[in-house]
Amino acid sequence: MTAPKTPAIPPPPDFWAAGQNHYHAAKLAADRRLPVSADHLAGLAAECAIKAILLACLGSQLNPKNKPFHPALKQPPQQQPGQKAKQQHYSEYEHGHLPGLWAQLAEVVKLSAGRQVGPMFQQMLLQNPFHSWHVAARYCNGTSISTADLQRHLKAAYDLIAAFEYARQTGNGTLR
Repeated sequence: MTAPKTPAIPPPPDFWAAGQNHYHAAKLAADRRLPVSADHLAGLAAECAIKAILLACLGSQLNPKNKPFHPALKQPPQQQPGQKAKQQHYSEYEHGHLPGLWAQLAEVVKLSAGRQVGPMFQQMLLQNPFHSWHVAARYCNGTSISTADLQRHLKAAYDLIAAFEYARQTGNGTLR
């Protein structure tokens, strides 16, 4: 008997469903006074919602390894005469984690002038609510996560999910 083989490349991610699941789990954790889990899940919910927005509304794509990226952020190799061509680091154009992902979203919105992005969404992008959030905070003892930070992260995740849901419901990709 042989063990089942796992595919080399997993199926495409469903960032929308994952974002909703993480958000609901974050709310449950917050209600049960589990700030580390709640804050971690709020950040993951926001990451997933941002990636769903980037893919469905702002022209991002999945690479062959199912990693999201935006073609406009990827620059061709630059070469100085007599030197080896310098490749851009993948983290500059692949959509990774917060807080850097927020900056990528803002940049892609700026580059996507032809797409419809409403004033509420533009306003939301002005200040990164995850500027000090880091995925590694899931290992902390909870004393560094304030109630205000947690509430700000939960609200931002909710707002991102709502913006994507609005774009889905209208069917025209408009982010309000």
